[in-house]
Amino acid sequence: MDVRLRVITKPKPKTRAVLEPKVGEVLPVIQGHGSLNLLCGNCGAVLVKGIDEGEIRNMVIHCPICRDYNDIP
Repeated sequence: MDVRLRVITKPKPKTRAVLEPKVGEVLPVIQGHGSLNLLCGNCGAVLVKGIDEGEIRNMVIHCPICRDYNDIP
């Protein structure tokens, strides 16, 4: 199942865990063996592939393609 993440503004320093892949880094930045894929809320890039629901929480992923910040609540 694909889930599009909510785009947020850049979090203030030391308030959230932020995964900051480099521009051009191979996607997905996290890969598992589950059935859930997390997509960038702006460009639709697959940021996380194959996780189980709830496996990743309270994190922000900075999309290496469009550079938007994506919230994983």
